[in-house]
Amino acid sequence: MQLFSYQLRRFLTSPWAIHFSIGLSFFLGLGSIPLFDLDEGAFTEATREMLESGVFSATYLDGEPRYDKPIFFYWLQATSVSLFGFNEWAFRLPSALMACLWTFAVYRFAAEFIGRTRGLIAALFLVNSLWIALIARSAIADATLNVFLCLAIFDIWRYFQTPAKPLVIRIYLWMALATLTKGPVGVVVPLLTSLVFLISTRADKKHYLAYLNPLGWFVYIATVAPWVIAVYLEQGSGFFEGFIVEHNLKRFSATRESHGGSVLYYLFALPLLALPFTGLLAGVFKPIRAQLRDPLSRYLLIWFAVFFVIFSFSKTQLPHYILNGCVPLIILFARQKNIFNQRQWITVFPLAFMALLVSLPQLVSTAAQQASGYDGAILSRHAEVFTPSYTLYAVIAFGMMLIACLLPRLRIWQRLVLCGIILNSFSYTVFADVISKFQQQPIHYAIEFLKEREAELGVSETIVAYRMHMPSFSVYRKKITPLRAPLIGELVMTRVDRVKRLNHYLQESLDGSQATLVWQTGGLVIYKIHEEP
Repeated sequence: MQLFSYQLRRFLTSPWAIHFSIGLSFFLGLGSIPLFDLDEGAFTEATREMLESGVFSATYLDGEPRYDKPIFFYWLQATSVSLFGFNEWAFRLPSALMACLWTFAVYRFAAEFIGRTRGLIAALFLVNSLWIALIARSAIADATLNVFLCLAIFDIWRYFQTPAKPLVIRIYLWMALATLTKGPVGVVVPLLTSLVFLISTRADKKHYLAYLNPLGWFVYIATVAPWVIAVYLEQGSGFFEGFIVEHNLKRFSATRESHGGSVLYYLFALPLLALPFTGLLAGVFKPIRAQLRDPLSRYLLIWFAVFFVIFSFSKTQLPHYILNGCVPLIILFARQKNIFNQRQWITVFPLAFMALLVSLPQLVSTAAQQASGYDGAILSRHAEVFTPSYTLYAVIAFGMMLIACLLPRLRIWQRLVLCGIILNSFSYTVFADVISKFQQQPIHYAIEFLKEREAELGVSETIVAYRMHMPSFSVYRKKITPLRAPLIGELVMTRVDRVKRLNHYLQESLDGSQATLVWQTGGLVIYKIHEEP
């Protein structure tokens, strides 16, 4: 046993540990799970329509202008799909590759300022973080945004240490690429973080001159402006009204897409976001005065606080919104002295989460008896979705984590990294497959039904989506699905909890037309609209 522990310690302190972790956390089963709605479906359908239409300056989703995000990530996806084909792996590959760059950036910065060993630990913490692995393997723009934000904030710190013109140019380039990926957050977060730090340290006035650097702003504008002009020529002022007002300003002033919360939302979400390193949070915030006396720790804490405060007061909240703010926490985790101890209690958090995954079939079965409507229809398939193999693999993963926690002579950071490797390997293969079957499998059943119906009838019928949006339906059909109320003679797909509204619409707007149920599975229904008999 001691020999095995020794071999593990040697492996975990070598660069091969990072490559191995990346292979499992970012790439294992990357293309084996269908795309998830809403975000993955929306990004991939917009990319599909971009390739189909040949319009690369703006995005459309189910035939309508999509104002949610700027263009850069769609270009990455379009390139990947053009090279590697129309499949889940190609759609997700850009995020996984950008996450690799993100890991390298964190390792290089941490090795430069807190030492090579702790830089390696910080990189391993990043790769084996449960939520960071999630966005690294998702066909969404977040991993790409986080790369550019980190590069900008890291270079700002380097500039504070040794002011140099090339650093300024790089900072503005990173902010421009972050803006092209997800909008104003790409420039607001780096500038606000650095400004608060300078004010808090009463820095020399010469540092403030970088905010007005004409060459830096020229690089920023020269990078962003060509696309801004192109999207204006394609979609007019509608993009700026939709993107700036609806998807940025109103995201903070009003709840969007039912993603509301409270000021305390991220306070309670943070322990979950930090998994499997939750036990290290106390070591960051307990000695807060000592942390603030150290310039680098202060800078990292301000970076975290900027994200935490901004999104805590936002009316639209999702866990991954502050993931970039978790990067400074990860570096602070790697700076802690106690990570080289052999205490084992910190591993209770990933063990508890894994135990929850083991008991999930029983919990879902209980919840299914209480739920109704759309949620009840989804959960009613629990016996079909949770096979005995799920429980077997979950128990094996829990057992492996328990062994990692009890092996002799391992350091705390090594136990946590092993827990992360095991947790991510299970979560993004077995667990992700279960979630996909609950949420996405009905969509694929619907597509199969429509193919069989078209073959039987010999005609292709128009189908619309009524008061619901699952854009992966359009992705896998490779057809636009209009988001509107149905007309006579059309098929309509909706959720079981929206059927009442559909019938009311038919009575009020289509002169009492009749809807005949032709298919139903897992909370989704398809009706055929007929004239009044």
